[in-house]
Amino acid sequence: MELRQLRFFIRTAELGSISRAAMELRIAQPALSRQMRSLEEALGVQLFVRDGRGVALTEVGSIFYDEIAGILRQLDNVCVAVREHQNTPSGEIRVGVFPNFGASFTADLMLLCKERFPNVRLVLFEGFSYQIAGWIQSKQIDLGFVYDVETYRHLTAEFVFREVGFLVGPPQGWPFGATVPFSELSRGQIITPAPPSNTRRRIQAAAAETGTEVNFSFELDSLVAIKRMVMLNHGWSVFTYASVWEEVEACQLVAAEVISPAITFDLALVSAYGAMLPAPARQVIELFKEAVSRAAGQKKWVGEFIVPEG
Repeated sequence: MELRQLRFFIRTAELGSISRAAMELRIAQPALSRQMRSLEEALGVQLFVRDGRGVALTEVGSIFYDEIAGILRQLDNVCVAVREHQNTPSGEIRVGVFPNFGASFTADLMLLCKERFPNVRLVLFEGFSYQIAGWIQSKQIDLGFVYDVETYRHLTAEFVFREVGFLVGPPQGWPFGATVPFSELSRGQIITPAPPSNTRRRIQAAAAETGTEVNFSFELDSLVAIKRMVMLNHGWSVFTYASVWEEVEACQLVAAEVISPAITFDLALVSAYGAMLPAPARQVIELFKEAVSRAAGQKKWVGEFIVPEG
């Protein structure tokens, strides 16, 4: 007995005609007749009385019809419910984010998710790449942002956004315009996180490429503290624009895009390689991509989406 046989049976009974049912079901009339006979043989009862005008249900056929029609309605309702659940996801998603996203972007993510998917509980954990990668591997979180995803073999990139690096300084006495050649970094004191920070490695690589001497005056593993040191005119630092746009708009900091060579940061939203993600994860991934795209369109983030290699 097959599900399609039961659906064929229901429609044939409702129409009282094998020929009309075959036309509506888009099946050849002889094939439909064989399906009905096969169903009767499987049940060991006669379901239809056949005459020249069509078919009618036998007494046992009527009982069978009532029961099967109810079961098929329940099945259809379950299918609809599953589709609706897919369209209206629910559950908890835990995501690792960076401190340099800024309070506004992180809060906007929470509010956008709440508005778009009210039944999804988004939980955000703040950390650095190596911490977030570890949390994903230990299944403490479902998704997370990391830089240089290719260095983490157990992670899969859901999307990658290549951010541009900016030299950041205090407004007073800022000697540069909208862009600054990398070689100009030798003119100031540079404040960065301590090794092996991603920013520090990027600066050192560009310094080696251009033969530029860079004076690392302070090393701080605190985004807030580095910004404060720069505001107090104790040096310059290198950030993505996403990290400083609020202070730039408030005229607390000034930023110039580093060129010749550019300093870039490949930011990836990642999941565990081969992992089965929670039901609402795909919607949340698209939501995050939309949020990054929107921030880029508003010039709060500077960069572009790229296709990860491999």
